[in-house]
Amino acid sequence: MVTYDGPVTIHVNREDVHLIPIRNAHTDGDTLISFPGHDVLAVGDYFRSTGYPYVDLTNGGTLPGLLAGLGDTIGRAGLTTKIIPGHGPITDRAALIAQRDMVLAVRDRVATLVSQGKSVEEVIAAKPTASFDTQVPQSAQTAERFIRWLYAEVKVAQH
Repeated sequence: MVTYDGPVTIHVNREDVHLIPIRNAHTDGDTLISFPGHDVLAVGDYFRSTGYPYVDLTNGGTLPGLLAGLGDTIGRAGLTTKIIPGHGPITDRAALIAQRDMVLAVRDRVATLVSQGKSVEEVIAAKPTASFDTQVPQSAQTAERFIRWLYAEVKVAQH
């Protein structure tokens, strides 16, 4: 077992591989793995190329952590970097940017509804993800589950 608090470099098949902790994104123990010799980033469950994002609130995941993790990964990815997500097919930097921008847009829509005193069921019924539903490849992580998570995060942040 290896535990670490900051970036760690290991050597695999004569290549330096960088392990970068991503704090409180999907959980409190996410790691970004960088294979610089191959221009590859393996991101685990804090980024999915299919379905909506999922944050495990019971295991330390947070919206700010997810946004920071996506931002850090975007900053490390180049135009040709291959991104290996926790779920879904291999993708690229543009998909990371699109997901971060989508999370911010839906968060803002949910926050507006929460500030109007809407219940979680009313927020779901308002379909704040509607403009993204056809763009997000569907998976078990549904729009409703994503909205419920954002509602919980926004509700706590507004109080």
